[in-house]
Amino acid sequence: MMKKMTIWIWAWMLCLCADAQAPNAGNRPPQRQFSPELYMKQLNEFVSRGASLTDTEQAKFLPMLAEMLGKQHELKKQQRELLMQSWKNKNMTETDYEKMVNKNIALDLESKKIEQTYYKKFHTVLSWKKVYAVRQSLQRFQMEALNHFLPGKNKPRQRRPMEQQ
Repeated sequence: MMKKMTIWIWAWMLCLCADAQAPNAGNRPPQRQFSPELYMKQLNEFVSRGASLTDTEQAKFLPMLAEMLGKQHELKKQQRELLMQSWKNKNMTETDYEKMVNKNIALDLESKKIEQTYYKKFHTVLSWKKVYAVRQSLQRFQMEALNHFLPGKNKPRQRRPMEQQ
């Protein structure tokens, strides 16, 4: 009787351990490292296709886009550093938080000013219609990039009732 009980306990524990394993843990492809070069290449292709840019337009426009995104990236880096400070410093005062909020807002505004300046520069190469298409393509690319990392990303997107109208 004790032997049967021990076997049942071991079998039950084995089932629990097997159930605790992540599904497809052994079948997952290895995760790739983020590549800024590949990201920019994909972004450039997506924007060029979305805005129907000619080769000549691409040659003039894409370096300006990279320059704008680089400047905005530096501002985002500063915002991440502020966030890290708040995580590391558990003894922040209300004044410290106020300064951080104001600094974040100032960085957001600076980023928008950079964007505004560069969109005017883009117009020296592209029509306003294409500048608008570039802006839309950048927003779509960001959404698709974010959706790429969501769980169940390979499933077709479910439409909400409001979207079906």
